[in-house]
Amino acid sequence: MGTHGSGRTRQLFSRPLLAGLLGIILVVALIVAWNQYGDRIDDGSTKAASCLSGDALLPIAADPAVAPALQEIATTFNAARPVIRDYCVSVDVRPVDAGAMLEGLTAPKWDAQAHGLYPAAWVPESSVWSAALATANPSLLAGTPDSLVSSPIRLAMEPELAREAKGKIAWGDLPSLTRDNALRAFGHSSWGSLRMAMPTGAESDATALAAQAVAAVTAEATGPLTAAQARSEPVVAAMHELMSAPPRVGDGTAEAAVRAIADTRDPADAKVRAVPISEQRLYLLTKGDAKAKVAVVAPSGPTPVADYPVIMLGGDGVSDAMAAAAAEFFTFARKPEEMKILTQTGFRGAGPLPAGTATVTFGEVGTALPVPESAATVDLNRIILPSAVPGR
Repeated sequence: MGTHGSGRTRQLFSRPLLAGLLGIILVVALIVAWNQYGDRIDDGSTKAASCLSGDALLPIAADPAVAPALQEIATTFNAARPVIRDYCVSVDVRPVDAGAMLEGLTAPKWDAQAHGLYPAAWVPESSVWSAALATANPSLLAGTPDSLVSSPIRLAMEPELAREAKGKIAWGDLPSLTRDNALRAFGHSSWGSLRMAMPTGAESDATALAAQAVAAVTAEATGPLTAAQARSEPVVAAMHELMSAPPRVGDGTAEAAVRAIADTRDPADAKVRAVPISEQRLYLLTKGDAKAKVAVVAPSGPTPVADYPVIMLGGDGVSDAMAAAAAEFFTFARKPEEMKILTQTGFRGAGPLPAGTATVTFGEVGTALPVPESAATVDLNRIILPSAVPGR
């Protein structure tokens, strides 16, 4: 009986008890190991378990006006050591000339030596460039570009003329104001024309956007300007008239034109009296002025807007992980505290604007001009801004 009882005890309790003890030992061992591993992570002696693929640099190209604020946002993003698709991601925002960027993207092969690392995203000044890229190679656009911030296009104008022309200039009037004696309508028969500069070098989107507003009025467009409207005889004639004899001062930039207007002593003899420019650029250029030296004029009609589209790039140069990282970065950039960094430099967006200045008061934008069809934008730029025409 004793022997039988002993065998029964082993059968009923020994194996389950042994399995239970082993399970407890295994759980305790796992807890101890995890705690020790966590201590090593806290000490910085090893990478986080989720960062299995190592470090990855996420290049982003941006217009020089928006790049500094985006890099500031990227610094905050990088400080959190984000792990995306098993990579520890670090964002690097570099300022780029849009014309050079378009040339690089539409070349047979990306030249890293000339243009840097292939970016996962590009934020140019306006949809002028997304239209050009969509026309040249739509496969490079991963999705529809979405505006990050914006800035309306204004005319920076000689103050005396601006006072007399206030409320009397529409976007559609600009071509006729290039004619001799055009300012007679404002009481200046001896002043000649408006002498409006139309910069076409780097960062000259305002020129192209102002021309879009002229084209829309000329074509009597009720929606986005179409390619057929852009190619119509009245629109083509208006574009050529705009570019018939624009004055050039200094290095030919909008900033140089603004400085020339500010330095004008005799408006009757001024080399330049007006220039299209984004509100944000004019704000940065003049925010230190105690007294306004140039006037801001908003011609009547739908307002052209620099929309700073986020162009997510596709192609072999962007991996799925980098595409995901770029999307996450721009989601972060659109958070209220990050948007404030952008809007405080004069951009309009989901954040507070800075206080107005003697020159720029951040007035109402009114109705924004619809973005033209891509083909229409490219057709206008053949006359207005050739650098934004792919394969020029």
